[in-house]
Amino acid sequence: MRNPFRFACLAAVSVALALILLGGDAAPCLAHPVGPYVPYSLFVEDEWGTPLRTFHKDGQTFVLGSYGQRYNVRVTNQTGVRVEAVVTVDGRDVVSGRVGDFVGERGYILDPYATLKIEGFRRNYEEVAAFRFSSQGESYSARMGTPENIGVIGVAFFPERPRPAPAPPPRLARPHYDYDRGHSYGRSTEGSAPRAERKSGLGTRGAGSADEPAAAPSPSSPPAERERSRADERASVDKDDSVNNLGTEYGEAHESHVEEVAFQRADARHPAQVIALRYDDEQGLLARGIRLSVPRAHAAWDGPEPFPRNRFAPPPP
Repeated sequence: MRNPFRFACLAAVSVALALILLGGDAAPCLAHPVGPYVPYSLFVEDEWGTPLRTFHKDGQTFVLGSYGQRYNVRVTNQTGVRVEAVVTVDGRDVVSGRVGDFVGERGYILDPYATLKIEGFRRNYEEVAAFRFSSQGESYSARMGTPENIGVIGVAFFPERPRPAPAPPPRLARPHYDYDRGHSYGRSTEGSAPRAERKSGLGTRGAGSADEPAAAPSPSSPPAERERSRADERASVDKDDSVNNLGTEYGEAHESHVEEVAFQRADARHPAQVIALRYDDEQGLLARGIRLSVPRAHAAWDGPEPFPRNRFAPPPP
């Protein structure tokens, strides 16, 4: 069964065209940041929908990944308003493949109280290239000339501008019939179109809107010369080899259909919230001082049980 997945083609002004992605599934979500109520959330799951282990340190959230593992990004809208979610992986936009820019790039559209799954970099209207953890050198971002952004997943949420209420139909003056003179008084209704024949106006796209979304770059597409020179300059910068051991590659193709819908941001330049998740392998998280093991006593206790196995109420000690 196909599941609605949407993304927007942002114009130079706040009017946008969006795409509904026909595929995926609805599922419970894990909120980041953690709290009793958050309007939007982001988390990473494996290809079967199981959330990957996350750890919190120094105000940041880290995801534990492993080389070669396929993963999906899930975003959730817990508000009563449609939102556009502009998503990046390793600093590259998951729709266009360009360097992340939430002002100028497109995003996926979430209905109120909806959750959706993003399975890869968008290749076209029909397919995505799967997200897979890889080495830094094999990552899509490194091959496109931005290795300094490897190891982070981000999303910017833009609520939709409130839609104007439809205008009420015009009121027609009721004629008063003069029985003595045999004619009526009041405004003439001649030429007024029957209500059934009136048509609603359709909003036009803002200046700068594109008829077609930008095609996602293929893995063989060469990066821009400007990005090549920047990458060469950064290659000489010393790095700590114990952290940032994973990147995300432009993986195998998977079926993922989309279509366009209309969307207009309430604020075209300022998202309501930006969430970031960092990821690394076990060695990288340990090097950051993150404790991966769980104490045995805590691991055996999953929380209070509403129906313990005792059949009767024993007296207190």
